[in-house]
Amino acid sequence: MKKIDPNFRANPERSISVFGEFNEALLNRLTPEILKFRSANNEPITVFINSSGGSTRILDFINGLLKTSGPSGTKPRIITVAVGYARSAAANLLTLGDYAIAYPKAAIHFHGVRYMEIGDPVTMESASSMAEQLQNANRVTASMLAEAGTERLAFHYAFFKDEFEEVRKVAEKEIGLTLSDIECFSYCLKRNLSSTGENIIVKAMERWRSLQELSEKVLKAARESGKRNLEFEAEVLRGIIDFEVNKNKDSDWCLNAFGINQVVKDYLLLRDYDVGKHTALIDRMTERFHYVFFEDEEIDKINAIPEGEKPPEELVDLTKIKMAQKIKPFCYFTTSIWQGLQEEENPLTPNDAYWLGAIDEIYDSNLPCLRSIMEAAEETVGELAKDEPLSNG
Repeated sequence: MKKIDPNFRANPERSISVFGEFNEALLNRLTPEILKFRSANNEPITVFINSSGGSTRILDFINGLLKTSGPSGTKPRIITVAVGYARSAAANLLTLGDYAIAYPKAAIHFHGVRYMEIGDPVTMESASSMAEQLQNANRVTASMLAEAGTERLAFHYAFFKDEFEEVRKVAEKEIGLTLSDIECFSYCLKRNLSSTGENIIVKAMERWRSLQELSEKVLKAARESGKRNLEFEAEVLRGIIDFEVNKNKDSDWCLNAFGINQVVKDYLLLRDYDVGKHTALIDRMTERFHYVFFEDEEIDKINAIPEGEKPPEELVDLTKIKMAQKIKPFCYFTTSIWQGLQEEENPLTPNDAYWLGAIDEIYDSNLPCLRSIMEAAEETVGELAKDEPLSNG
């Protein structure tokens, strides 16, 4: 009999239905249901979703009710399921599930934060303030969603990484370029996506490539200057201006409003990469997904360290190198995907949502998912246990 793992299965007996607009009425209906399940035990709670979204404030309340640790410091696992529409705030709630599932005909739609009502007349000053607030809100939302989406994309990275060498050979032959692992990964993702999903990857790669160039030509020199704090930031800013001047010396580019805006964008891109919230993912990715980014012999050395024992210096150095060369760029690339999903309108098929890291599984598909792997592993362990001879003890 096939093993069933409740951590990856929807359970109608312990479920809430997020149907309709995200508003006060929805929150009032769901609050007692969520609290009832949470007071009973910490078994998984299923969240069925069919909503076109609404207030992000209501989303924050619902997500907090579901995922905030209780007095004992524990919280339930949340399984989200898109049964119909999952748009706007509802798409965010779907992605924030510990395990996210979509039915084949579900409609998933991401876009940036919006001002729904503007009561007062809009002046130049208030418009600038609103634009800044929206930009910051989009960045915060992208970082929050990336925390969930990055682990799903690491699953895809592991699935594709054996193909990277072949992708590299084809690229060298056809376009004369040697692709990095991230570029190989983006190629593998794009071939599985619709034009909308592919455009998200293209935008993420543009950010990623700009970052590589800026990091090499600006950030490296600023670090070598030995300056700290405000002086370091000023050194970075001077480096960016020099970078843009050299890059555009054969054009009519200048430090007008457009030029200043480009300098600011470059600066924020480097700042995000160096100290952005996505960097908090790096240690977690190193711990949970080292098998993805390390070679087999390196993994064997790591696994050979007795539990609780300090790793040798050579493995500490190796981990730092992997974090800098592979894991940190990967985390920035995945965060860039979510930044793209917070811009413009992005209607996704379930297939797009799967490959972009918004969900873990599509019902009635043959796409690989963590549930099937975990249940197969449990089934194998169960079969082995049945075959164990009885002891005389």
